[in-house]
Amino acid sequence: MERAAIIPGNAAAVVLPFLGKGRKITRCVRGPGSPGGGRDSVVGVSVLRILKQARRLARNGGKWKYDSFGRCASCGQVAFFVNDLSMRKWMAGLTAPWDLSAGFKTALADRENGFCLDCFANIRMRAHAATVLRLLGMTRVGELVSRLRRDRSFRFYETAAYNIFRARGLRELPGYLVSEYFDDLPPGTLRNGVRNENLECLTFPDGYFDVVANSDVLEHVHHPDKALSEIRRVLRPGGFHVFTVPVDLELERTRDRARAVDGKLVQLLPAILHGDPIREGGIPVLRDFGRDILEYLSRERMSCREELHYRNGRPVASVYYARKDA
Repeated sequence: MERAAIIPGNAAAVVLPFLGKGRKITRCVRGPGSPGGGRDSVVGVSVLRILKQARRLARNGGKWKYDSFGRCASCGQVAFFVNDLSMRKWMAGLTAPWDLSAGFKTALADRENGFCLDCFANIRMRAHAATVLRLLGMTRVGELVSRLRRDRSFRFYETAAYNIFRARGLRELPGYLVSEYFDDLPPGTLRNGVRNENLECLTFPDGYFDVVANSDVLEHVHHPDKALSEIRRVLRPGGFHVFTVPVDLELERTRDRARAVDGKLVQLLPAILHGDPIREGGIPVLRDFGRDILEYLSRERMSCREELHYRNGRPVASVYYARKDA
């Protein structure tokens, strides 16, 4: 018996029969919101990948709740998107003592959920990827991979190890550079194949990158002025800095939570730690961003702007970007 799944497009739903293991099926999605401005666009779907995701969803023991189905901006695959109910409960417990607004805590839980069942990018990561692609005039991560393959002068720098984009082949492309910050290593050296860089004193030459992307990093940087100056320095004229940070919209002004004094961290407000893959126990939050974020992070020749991403008619993630003037 033939099985089928309804795959929602922007203005149409397409039924893709699951005919054979691993078979590649294409159908057209028509709609004014589809890539190409209303013309037919071809959607390639790997049935094997979808079936693997469906099995994950069916066997999760009630941990995940189905949310939607579509194409992931981070990995480029058609995928199921799910909410992790256990993670939402865990985050509620984690953030309960934080001296930040209830609205901030709810928004944080939303943006850190909504996982792609193919690459496990959450809403924040996928929104970040989507904004980068839009700014580059692209619709899918495959176009970014193609650009990096054919244009050796084009360079992309992500200040984390393959966090935003998760497409196959990125790791092999010399124009896609990633780094982490290891405070016990000299800048520019490697640990387990990952480059060490400090945003406040990057080792790259001037005008080296077309895009610099960081995801929830600037709230942990001791001197944001130095970091933003370095990012501007290494960008080419016309290049983009694209980033996310958590923002509490009930704070009128950005405030310092901790500050380095004589080489020691001094807490000005109760300590808050964010999860970090490098540092066991987490990394301290040094500032809480407020409604003044665009003013706070704008610099000469690089004006900060915000792009809101919506889900079911409500905003779920903000991505910020600044373009270096020519």
